[in-house]
Amino acid sequence: MPRRITGPQLVTLIVVAAGIGLAGLVTFSRAQTPTPPAIRIQVTVTQLRAEMLTTWEDLQKNEMIPAQKKAGLPWRHTLANGASGQSFTRITVVPLANYAQLDMPGFIQRAVSAEANANYNAKLRPTIESQRVLIQTFQVNESIVSNSSTPPALLFAQVFHPAAGKGGDFAASLTEDYLPAYKKAGVKDYWVYNTNQGEPGTLLIRPIANYAELDKPGLLVQAGLTQDQQTKIGARRNATLGGPTESQVYRFIPELSYGTPPPLPQRSTN
Repeated sequence: MPRRITGPQLVTLIVVAAGIGLAGLVTFSRAQTPTPPAIRIQVTVTQLRAEMLTTWEDLQKNEMIPAQKKAGLPWRHTLANGASGQSFTRITVVPLANYAQLDMPGFIQRAVSAEANANYNAKLRPTIESQRVLIQTFQVNESIVSNSSTPPALLFAQVFHPAAGKGGDFAASLTEDYLPAYKKAGVKDYWVYNTNQGEPGTLLIRPIANYAELDKPGLLVQAGLTQDQQTKIGARRNATLGGPTESQVYRFIPELSYGTPPPLPQRSTN
């Protein structure tokens, strides 16, 4: 609902009328402002057979990526597991303009033919140990965005699992407690996505230049918060959670990526 705007304090009848008229115009203008479209991504997490890693990467470079470009997919990012976690994991991220995109045939079928798509899948299947697909939506008001044009070398990712009915409380803790502290600590980018399809959870991503950044004190410490403040903030967040938190570092793979995502909207400070 648009915020109700009242006229200035009553001084004369003319001023009151002008104030009411202005309020009506502003309210109408806000009511007519279209809601920006949701920014969604489709994330495919693939666990590869160790002996088939090169085969999978060759298929991506020589067949899938050319088809994605020809079919008009504007960008694709590919990530690998970092120094920890399950080895031979590859994550592909592509934009999802709308859910109707999922009704379309695969990229190779669109770009080449159904026969080429069948041949590609026949070569792809033996390379995969397991695979899962997630659809996630960017959360503008819970994120910090610089819109740097340089892809980050590493991404520090955390998955939180808010308890049933606690999603709003988790978001409030993030926006009221953590984001101000992170900004004070000098964080330029901190991206938050909610999972709409796939295992429920909230994905928090912070680009880092190198692993040495993880040797630094925590962001709340860098922001100058006292131990009591940190404990209070942590307790508030923990009260919203219903499962364990997962943390991982992923590295960007330039040769299996292309294009630049459009600028992300920034959180309003009003």
